[in-house]
Amino acid sequence: MTRSKSGPPGNSSGGISGAIAGDLEPCGTCGRSVAPRALFCHACGAAQPPRPLDPFTRLGLERRFDIDLEQLSKQHAGFTRAMDPDRFAARGPRQQANAKAQVEALRDAYDVLRDPIRRAHALLTLLGATPAVDDADGNGDEEIADLATRLSRAEDALELDRIGADLSQRVEACIKYLTPAFRKAQTASGPESPPASDGAARILARLERLEALAADVRDRRAALTPPRP
Repeated sequence: MTRSKSGPPGNSSGGISGAIAGDLEPCGTCGRSVAPRALFCHACGAAQPPRPLDPFTRLGLERRFDIDLEQLSKQHAGFTRAMDPDRFAARGPRQQANAKAQVEALRDAYDVLRDPIRRAHALLTLLGATPAVDDADGNGDEEIADLATRLSRAEDALELDRIGADLSQRVEACIKYLTPAFRKAQTASGPESPPASDGAARILARLERLEALAADVRDRRAALTPPRP
């Protein structure tokens, strides 16, 4: 993340420039060149409309699966404060609308990156890879098939809790294994690059099936929980 001495109106402490590699675009207010990720023009301070960017780029983070969640929160909070629509009130409704659109785009990017499954899908898209198609019944994965069978036969809260704990362990394992899988895919080059992403895609498909089973467990567990008086 880079910083500039210029900033949006009312910011004397310096704003976030957010410059990235890519074609510069003209500011709609003054016509000066603006970087694709720029939140506002550093020449005139005008709020820029959000450009189509991947969530990592929008929040100034490295494209990797094992992102620092604390840094993610700080980046999102800092950018959001900088683009508070109230700070652009004196510049008219167009500037406020741009600022509001930036805040919404930042929130969407934040929601994607804080969720492991959505973050993995975003990385696969950037790699040009296709997500693996997982069998809804877990066929081909004995562990998932066994968990699905146990869940279909579970009749009491204790068994549901056991299944939920088993699923939680496997979900955490999938998330852990996605880091080296994506690292391998991102460092591969040449004609073998597409197959290098297959490992991450398969782990992601397994993770999604496990999460679906975990959601079923939570729903059934909630149904067995008596309402509070």
